[in-house]
Amino acid sequence: MDASWQADAALAKLLLGQPLGNVSIEDFVKSVYGFTDDDVKYINKLNVWTLHSGGLEEYNTVLSKDRPEEELYIPFKTILDDLFKKFSDDGYKLDLNLVPLGDKRLDSAGAPWMPDGLFFFESLNAKVDKLSWSLSKAFLEFAVIPQEQMVETEATRGPTGVVREGIISTEASVTVSAPDSAPSSTSSGSKRPNSDVLELEEQGPSKRFKQIARKESQATGYALAMMTSACRRWTTGLVITDKDIRVHYYDRIGAIITKKFNFAEEPGKLAMLALALAKCDMPHAGFEPLISSGPRLGLPLSAPLSSMKDTVLQLPTWDGAGATYVKDLGQGLYSHFEITGDPLYVFRSVSGRGSHILPGHLVAAVKEEGTQTEQVAADDTDPIIPKHGGKNGNAATGTTKEAPSQVTMAAKLSWPLAVRPKLEAEVVQSLRESVPWIKPFLPKVHFAMVLKGRSIGLPGNLFRSMTTAYNLEQRYFTLMIVDQYKHLWEVPTVEDFMRVYFDIVECHHAAMKFGKVLHRDISAGNVLWRSVPKSRCVGVLNDWDQASDIIPQGPLKYRTGTGPFMARDLLAGGSEPPTHLYRHDLESLFYLLVWAAVLYTLDKQQPFASKPNASIMRWAGTYADARQAKAVFLWDPLPVFEGIQPAFKPLRRRLNGIWGLFNKAHNNSVTLASQLQRRSHANVAPNVGRAVRNVDLVLSEDSNDEEPPVIESSPHLESPTLVEPLPLDEVEIDFETLGGCLTFENFLAALGEKPRPISAKYKHLAIE
Repeated sequence: MDASWQADAALAKLLLGQPLGNVSIEDFVKSVYGFTDDDVKYINKLNVWTLHSGGLEEYNTVLSKDRPEEELYIPFKTILDDLFKKFSDDGYKLDLNLVPLGDKRLDSAGAPWMPDGLFFFESLNAKVDKLSWSLSKAFLEFAVIPQEQMVETEATRGPTGVVREGIISTEASVTVSAPDSAPSSTSSGSKRPNSDVLELEEQGPSKRFKQIARKESQATGYALAMMTSACRRWTTGLVITDKDIRVHYYDRIGAIITKKFNFAEEPGKLAMLALALAKCDMPHAGFEPLISSGPRLGLPLSAPLSSMKDTVLQLPTWDGAGATYVKDLGQGLYSHFEITGDPLYVFRSVSGRGSHILPGHLVAAVKEEGTQTEQVAADDTDPIIPKHGGKNGNAATGTTKEAPSQVTMAAKLSWPLAVRPKLEAEVVQSLRESVPWIKPFLPKVHFAMVLKGRSIGLPGNLFRSMTTAYNLEQRYFTLMIVDQYKHLWEVPTVEDFMRVYFDIVECHHAAMKFGKVLHRDISAGNVLWRSVPKSRCVGVLNDWDQASDIIPQGPLKYRTGTGPFMARDLLAGGSEPPTHLYRHDLESLFYLLVWAAVLYTLDKQQPFASKPNASIMRWAGTYADARQAKAVFLWDPLPVFEGIQPAFKPLRRRLNGIWGLFNKAHNNSVTLASQLQRRSHANVAPNVGRAVRNVDLVLSEDSNDEEPPVIESSPHLESPTLVEPLPLDEVEIDFETLGGCLTFENFLAALGEKPRPISAKYKHLAIE
């Protein structure tokens, strides 16, 4: 099975879900595209809609003679243009242009997609060579069923009308809601025979099988491209199989596909759909309504832009948009956020968090007439920042002060799960209050608000039950504005890198120990830093949207993280992930250090290795690939360590030490898994309750019935660590640290460090 097939399979699986009631075209265009009752009356007033005879005749000829689907584009556009002329003659103002793309590929999210056509706003006056996903209003995809396949399909149709071979036949709408941790799907964008279908198991109690047409799954890829190339709340498109039309709708919660109709037999429905698409404005096409062309205009853009630079993000008010401010952050203080460039980060998936991070500045609201707006600066002061000592842990302290000059910020728009107990801004602010000495290492939040329920304005919710009847993951829309920080690969020297790194390790530990919060998503993109004048680089642990409280039952059993940095336990297959523990985040911090040492050059001109190490790049593959590659690394690190960049050569001894710690912990987990299986096969059940609780974290597909060999450290290491199997009871007692290995103190010791003392100013807070 090649990679392109796997990508299509992932996209097709995304469409599977519990069926909702059929969505009619009339209900769809009214709820999504803003079609009015008067518009419906106009369509229904003409009892018989006649399609362009020449266009329809040519369309039928292409179908009957099994000609390539590309030849359907022009006759279909002829049919639509004829309808548009009728609408214009009747006084409608239209804003739609259908552009057949032919062989033109549009790049997005790292994959070249090749749709059959795209709908654009006619007011753009765009030329074909300037078209992009960010400007598109909706997508168009054709499929042709060969005549011989149609005959076979009819012959295989069962008594219930379900097609056993061929293309999808269900009339029900489908929904989808993928977990946050699902890796983004991509495709090669190549056109494949429309007869290819995917047979996948439907989720839900029925456990039935459906066949999803490849064209339907391909459409999901187009939605991915549209959602990641522009700041949108939803997107739509048409999939036409012969003359049957289905309209697709996607938002961050899931997908809806309407009931199909034959446009030749029901031309009135085509007229309704065409008019709705031609009339709909930016917000009804799914573009973010808070983005406008200027702060005084306060209105959404009339047409999309190729770049969001120099636009503004209007900050909603309580009365204006039903917004709820998080901990009153920024309420009434700011009018808008000036966007100064293209997105800093975009979440690469159709559904899920959908994070979109934009650079810019907050602008204060005008309080009195004639008062000039001011840009916001960061806090004048920060708590005391301790300096790292050497191996013996000596530390000094000193006060720091943020520069009062203009501070660059970042606005984060995202869709967290509604079931999460706290929003990201709440987590950060709670930690800043409860563990004040780590404030310098946490992002500074200036503004935070949330939209819930109907105030989000998702038309898809009108078709869904807002209960759990369909097992949908309901989401909020959040907007948070923080100071903008620098990436880890931009640190000037390896000494600065280690200062930032130890800041993160200690901030993360203090948040867990004193704030009772576990981050659960340590990655290169979430570890940032800032410069403190006349002091040093300071680490900032960002992105707390996957964090969870440490409760008596343990952190959430919900797989989170970024593949290359996730602990091996969390990469294991299975429907229920293991409990996320502190040691899993320590393992992520370990992988982060190795990742940086092998791939970062600390050179401003070329910050990344020109030839990435092949062994470590396997960590960025599928979860299964990453798990296997990390197992190999924990057996022998040499293939990875051979790629250490010159700037990080001074850390080789530290890297050897920390590898030895995790090598020992890994051996302990393998030993425990084997002993648990031996006990199970022998029908011996002392402490059975504890064994069952432990097995979900250490028992994996790597385990077998035989006693595994003791793994010795690589002979190439300077300080080899020999591992002795631990007795079962000893391992079980220290299960959460894998035999006492993975603790905060041991982690620092393996790197030649000791915990830094807390400043005397906050010493009274350092009590367990």
